[in-house]
Amino acid sequence: MGLLDKLFGFTKIRYVYGGSSSRSAPFSQEAYEQEVVRAVIDCIATHAAKAEALHVIMDRDGRVKEIKRSSPYAKLLNQKPNPIMTGYDLKYKMIAQLQDRTTALCYVKWNGMTPEMMIPIPFNNFEICEVRGGGYAVRFIDYWGEQRALLMEDVVVLRKFYNRREGGGDGNGPLQNSLEMLQASNDGLISALTVSNKVRGLFKHKKAMLAPEQVKGSQDEFAKRFQDAAENGGIVGIDAMEEYVPLNVTPWSANAAQMKEIRENILRYWRISDNILRSDYDESQWQAFYESVIEPLLIMMGQAFTNVCFTQTERDHGNRIIFNTSVLMNTAMTTKVSIITASREIGLFTRNELREMFGYSPIEGGDEIEVSLNYVKATDQSKYQTGEVQDEQDGAD
Repeated sequence: MGLLDKLFGFTKIRYVYGGSSSRSAPFSQEAYEQEVVRAVIDCIATHAAKAEALHVIMDRDGRVKEIKRSSPYAKLLNQKPNPIMTGYDLKYKMIAQLQDRTTALCYVKWNGMTPEMMIPIPFNNFEICEVRGGGYAVRFIDYWGEQRALLMEDVVVLRKFYNRREGGGDGNGPLQNSLEMLQASNDGLISALTVSNKVRGLFKHKKAMLAPEQVKGSQDEFAKRFQDAAENGGIVGIDAMEEYVPLNVTPWSANAAQMKEIRENILRYWRISDNILRSDYDESQWQAFYESVIEPLLIMMGQAFTNVCFTQTERDHGNRIIFNTSVLMNTAMTTKVSIITASREIGLFTRNELREMFGYSPIEGGDEIEVSLNYVKATDQSKYQTGEVQDEQDGAD
């Protein structure tokens, strides 16, 4: 039936009813079948999935003091979270599900204290319930109609439009009117084109009082002559008792301004511009898209995975999952050069970080930070001017 049957099994939990507000919002699959909607979701998920997950240790000031490169969490999130997915697949599916259903769920399967797999949950609907004896569980029905339950502490939950419901996002109901107008316009255009391509004209027979079957026979016979003429010369012969009047059927649908407004409604709903959707954006447009759409998603994912992957004690010791992406990859070349020029003397970037901005591969020894010797601490200025620093160094030798 699916990956869940082999990896999840059934979790027996005695739970208490959680209430209607803890259930998932009503979901319609029709929205994702719309061309514009799917393009928007794919655009957001594609850019967000490029982020690299890092297991870091934060200091007391909230700054990264260590990156654990060999962490099992980072390996699962970036390489192979489960037998059928890559790290990119996992992140893409989570973000796509979040945009489509306003809630995304991911199960972290443990082998003792070590994470073994991370599996996005393909739910039709779900409910968060209180467990007898303490804690919470996520009870859901998967795509194959099976009901399952998992402890909340093992489930990563991402939510969008998180307001009225306790368990998940409020759904994409407000978008329905725009989707219906867009679908009606598309259906109307297809129907109009079908009629205009099939109805060619009116065939009049001047003989009076013909039986319906005679009219039908004359019509069929004329249609055959019309087709033969199209294939063999283009001239249709008619007698004195027949008349053919061509019809010019003009297809009708919503005009360009109406269609544009409907499309803009959908794009505004996701806070995405048409330039971003068409991958025809400039530096400022990308920066706005990143700060308003992508960055909040990465913050949300980092906090959600941190809370499930680490205990409170581990979090108190600074363990975090963060999702990092290079904002400068999509900036203009002149901006990158300006950043390098302004920062190269203070050691803000390593050589490999600078190479990454331009899409070049790292080099050996490129992770060392190089700084200029032309800068000193403000408190040491007088010592350098009088040579006291050099005297101190000579004395130490």
